[in-house]
Amino acid sequence: MVSLPRSTVSLCRRFWPISAYRTATRVYSTANGKNRPEADVFSYLAKMNIGLLADHTEAIASLAEWYLFEWEPYYGVHGPGDAWADLTSRCNREKIPIGLVAIEGDRVYGTIALDLDVTTNLTPSVVGLLVGHEYRKRGIAATLLKSAQDLARDLGYDQLYISTTVLSDFLERMGWRTMGEVEFLNAERGSIYVCDL
Repeated sequence: MVSLPRSTVSLCRRFWPISAYRTATRVYSTANGKNRPEADVFSYLAKMNIGLLADHTEAIASLAEWYLFEWEPYYGVHGPGDAWADLTSRCNREKIPIGLVAIEGDRVYGTIALDLDVTTNLTPSVVGLLVGHEYRKRGIAATLLKSAQDLARDLGYDQLYISTTVLSDFLERMGWRTMGEVEFLNAERGSIYVCDL
């Protein structure tokens, strides 16, 4: 387990170091509408930790590849984004932009960040929420989202935003509420959600 500076330990006391199993068990049942977790889903989560991206910069190369694959129109050759630059800019410890990573040893499960959403200009916003394809539907996104909410609260914010085209059902099950619509750079329409912390 990585040792964090005292100021960061107090800032991140709600989720790091974390027993991801405990948090995932709590949020998975909410996110998936189940009363209790399925044992096989959580068999590896007991070893997984949610940590600051700043403490796991070795994960950036893998995450950048995932971003390019998942969001090719934005991060690809002809897109305006730079996955490496976005991820490295989130290597802060006590201010936005700040990234989190779900990790076990050298295995990366997913990531999430708090930043300014360039589409909506809302801050703090959840951006870059991504779980590796082979680890999806196992409560990792819910665990990352809950950790991001805790981090935003610890940073002194009372609301958190996210804009999405695909996470509406998931966010509503997690207690988020819709506050409007947004048009993304690719002309796709989506929803803006807010969560009171």
